[in-house]
Amino acid sequence: MSWGSCYSAATASEAHVVKGFLELRGVPCVLQSDGLSVYPSAALGRGVKVLVPEHWLAVAQKLVAGRAPARRPRRGRVIRLARRSGP
Repeated sequence: MSWGSCYSAATASEAHVVKGFLELRGVPCVLQSDGLSVYPSAALGRGVKVLVPEHWLAVAQKLVAGRAPARRPRRGRVIRLARRSGP
């Protein structure tokens, strides 16, 4: 079976998130590090590729392209409470 890259991540953590996203949708995938090991890849400037079977490549690329970007956390509003009068 021939495999193709549908996504290239800068870190192993990012690659694992994409892999989980695809697997939840039924797309088989594996990770391939461009370095000797997955762990030092970010420090050495190497990435991690998410590979899928060639016949799944178009589907996987569309899914990854259509996923929602991470949301920034909302900042809370400050609510001022009225002071109690008396003891």
